[in-house]
Amino acid sequence: MKSIIVFFVFLFSPLTIAEANLKIFCSAKANSCLWLKERMYELHGIKSEMIVKSSGEVLNIIETGAETFDIWWGGTGDTHLKAAESGFLAPITLKRKQDQLFWSRHLLDISKGRSVGVYAGILGIIVNKKVLSDLKLDVPLCWSDLGKTTYKNQIVLGDPNTSGTAYTFLSTLFQIYNGEKIRQILPEIKQNIRKTTNSGYQAILPLIEGENAISIAFIHDVISLLDKYEDLDVIIPCEGTGYEIGAASVINSSKNKEKAINFIELSMQPDIQNLLSSDIGLQIYSNINTVKSGAYNDEKYFNLINYDFFTYSRPMVRKRTLEFWNRLD
Repeated sequence: MKSIIVFFVFLFSPLTIAEANLKIFCSAKANSCLWLKERMYELHGIKSEMIVKSSGEVLNIIETGAETFDIWWGGTGDTHLKAAESGFLAPITLKRKQDQLFWSRHLLDISKGRSVGVYAGILGIIVNKKVLSDLKLDVPLCWSDLGKTTYKNQIVLGDPNTSGTAYTFLSTLFQIYNGEKIRQILPEIKQNIRKTTNSGYQAILPLIEGENAISIAFIHDVISLLDKYEDLDVIIPCEGTGYEIGAASVINSSKNKEKAINFIELSMQPDIQNLLSSDIGLQIYSNINTVKSGAYNDEKYFNLINYDFFTYSRPMVRKRTLEFWNRLD
């Protein structure tokens, strides 16, 4: 609780905002965003106003023009790609593109140079084993298990309209299943959802409190909780799982494009990424010289599908996918 209070005091301090050179919307975990803000000032002298919002919330702000800002850092790559295709993002030229892993450069290529991958994360089913045991329920081992009627009101999920985590979950199922199968599975799963949250990380909290048994999250968001909350566990579904490429982009309307590109490029260097990877964000980070993730140290997590970022970021595909989900209410 103390760290949360410190975060908001620091984030909304009038002095901090008044001195800020860059306005950044950050769609990573709040502690990662705060750490990045502090280190970029400490190591590189870059002042910023850092505001935490989910991927879907930032995409909506961009599309509606509700606020002006400079950088969108973090959040699922499909939402960045949609913003890029719609003409809202500025070109990014990296001085040391060759130092970035393939998936980071691939996102830059398919976005036509307007969005770059800064981290990656793998999707999993998160369970509270005690709640399941008390209800005499089995641990779900597959995505398809989530549709069983025995899990009625036991799932908490981010809202795919605002949560990049939940949209990744949705598009993962569309890529594993199709036709009649997806039309059968999704309604069954949605019938078992007790509530949705704005972000994927918020959907983990009811499991921590023992209010619910099942959620969907990126593994790096929960791995640090497993020792503290021994009832929690991570399941990699039997069908395989999707993953995110967390991206960074410069907004086309920014008046500080050069500084914004510099911020993004510096955030992709090992001096910043090493601590994010090992102690803070725990994702798999983009630079070839960054240390291994502190979360993804077990081979079982890498049962991955061939996730199609390009297709599921297309505005019409995203629109149809969300409309299908929303019509199930």
